Amino acid sequence: MKTPILETERLLLRSFSMDDAQAVFHGWENDPDVAKYMFWSSHNEIKKTIEWLIFETGKEDADDWYRWAFVRKDTGELIGTGLIYLEEEYNKYEISYNLSKKAWGNGYTTEAMKEIIRFAAEELNIKEIVGRHAIENPASKNVMTKLGFQFVKNIPYDCNGGTKTYEGKEYIWKRQ
Repeated sequence: MKTPILETERLLLRSFSMDDAQAVFHGWENDPDVAKYMFWSSHNEIKKTIEWLIFETGKEDADDWYRWAFVRKDTGELIGTGLIYLEEEYNKYEISYNLSKKAWGNGYTTEAMKEIIRFAAEELNIKEIVGRHAIENPASKNVMTKLGFQFVKNIPYDCNGGTKTYEGKEYIWKRQ
C-alpha cells in the first residue's frame, strides 16, 4: 500500500521525495542534539541524507513500512518525520519519530503521531504498537504517554548505528 497523505489541524503528512534532502539534512539529520537518540548516526554530509532518502522512497509501496514527512501547513516547512513499521524481530508494529529542534515543544510530534496511529488502527487494522525511547529522552516518553502508550519494561536502547546503548523503556499501545 502506498503511504497515504494524512492531515492534522496544523500539519500535512506526506511521503518524502529526493527534493527533501536539504531540508532533512539541515532540519534534523545533521543536528547532534536531534540525532543523539536516533538508531542511525548523525549525517555529517548531505550524501548520507540522500542515501537515506533513496532507502525511504524505495519503501514507498511496502505494506509494512509507512514513513511520513511532517510539513507545517502555515509555512510549508518540513519539520520532521514519523514512521510505523513491522519490527520483524518482535513481529510487532513500532513507531519512530524525529523533529527539527526549532519545532520542539509545540506538540507537533504528538499531533502527527496521533494521526498516524489512527491510520494504523483504522486502515491497517493494527491492534498493538510498540514504542521505545532512551530514559535520557523524556520528551519521547511524554509523546508516548499522551498517545496512550503504557509502560511495559526497561530495555537496552541502541543508538548511533549500535555504537551507543542507553537504558531505555518500552511501551505498548493497544487498540480499544
